[in-house]
Amino acid sequence: MKLNILFLSVASLNVNAFCFEEAGRYYDVSPTLLTSIAMVESNLQADAVNENRNKRGEVVSVDYGLMQINSTWFSRLSRFGVSKDNLLNDACFNVHIGAWVLSQNFASHGYNWNSIGAYNAGFSAKNAAARARYIRKVQAALASL
Repeated sequence: MKLNILFLSVASLNVNAFCFEEAGRYYDVSPTLLTSIAMVESNLQADAVNENRNKRGEVVSVDYGLMQINSTWFSRLSRFGVSKDNLLNDACFNVHIGAWVLSQNFASHGYNWNSIGAYNAGFSAKNAAARARYIRKVQAALASL
């Protein structure tokens, strides 16, 4: 039983590794960085769904899949057929969308840690502390690979 679980975990990681490599090449983003972000965002869980709430406890957005693609991107991505279903049902597609989001940050603000932190916390000055916390988490994940 344990061997089967280990095999499935390794097989899943290999498929995901290919996805990170492919998306990294296409969007000119480090595959190792993409993997680190997925580790922080979803613990490499392709079916992860998490709600984001405001101070009043109201759901303001939802994150989907391996790269935890935020629903606020849907207005921009819907014209390309992106939906929560394909983000949850196709891990490689999810990684590609995550790489696209990160590449947008790099294009607008440079290839730097601030752009990586903004993947999770945005570029708003009021989110600087959250961005810094996220950067530290990604750096720790990178160091573990």
